[in-house]
Amino acid sequence: MNFDISNVIFSMPEIIVLAGACLLLMFDLILPKNQKSVIAYLSLAVVIIAGVETWLLSNNTVHIFDRMFMFDGYSVFFKFVFYIAALLTILLSINYMKIEGGNYGEYYVLILFALSGMMIMASGTDLLSIYVGLELMALSIYILTGFTQHYGRSNEAAMKYIILGAFSSGILLYGMSLIYGLTGTTQLSDIALALKGQESMDLSLILAVIFLVAGFGFKVAAAPFHMWAPDVYEGAPTTITAFMSVGPKAAAFAAILRVFIEALGPVATSWQTILALVAVITMATGSIIALVQTNIKMMLAYSSIAHAGYALLGIVAGG
Repeated sequence: MNFDISNVIFSMPEIIVLAGACLLLMFDLILPKNQKSVIAYLSLAVVIIAGVETWLLSNNTVHIFDRMFMFDGYSVFFKFVFYIAALLTILLSINYMKIEGGNYGEYYVLILFALSGMMIMASGTDLLSIYVGLELMALSIYILTGFTQHYGRSNEAAMKYIILGAFSSGILLYGMSLIYGLTGTTQLSDIALALKGQESMDLSLILAVIFLVAGFGFKVAAAPFHMWAPDVYEGAPTTITAFMSVGPKAAAFAAILRVFIEALGPVATSWQTILALVAVITMATGSIIALVQTNIKMMLAYSSIAHAGYALLGIVAGG
């Protein structure tokens, strides 16, 4: 693949966030502990600069990095959702982390790394780029979940999230490997071409769809893959709970729409029934169990689960 300047231009928002995170991580080493809030304000500046750059490029629709990455209106919409979530989280965290006694600069750096992973997920048009973005986001969120180390529930939540998250990532990756084995490609549009006109449903394709639904279902906390959400929402710092309920969930839905509508659209009958069943179970589970909760964060977790069910039903009904 020859060097193309458009690769740099249209991935500039991601480059700004990643470069900013790396620079702030090094800058954090020389800052006195009582001045760590400076990192928070610099992180805000990084997000705002990336948002401005995204806005300036927003009228373009371009495939870059050998069609593994796409800059279009769809990705721009989700990126602004991520920017708003990150900005609000950083603003809320400035005083919150001082009160909790965990005013560390790397906290804000990890938010930026999570943001970059979500941005890559929204723009990814290849199973590999989507997976890389997902793992960059997930690894950052795992650490942020257990950031309040003095709080036992935070450590417990982080351990549960890491173990179950690694398991779900393995399932998702196995589903992707089956898709690659069946079609010979990981590029979403090429997968759609390979599956076009397929009359009979191959058992291995159904199995791949089940693995993909399970893997993505964990990321959006859809039942019966939701078991991690109540404990993680309760144990994580309140600001990170708020961030998880918006950013990573929106990123997962951005990836789900690309994979299922664009790549697996020709075999929609193989996944619509499965996704509809998961959506109904998710709505019922989240709505009913939320009624008996006495902890506000647990109640919000189950409410978030129910909302994931509504969104999944929308994907099945409307594409």
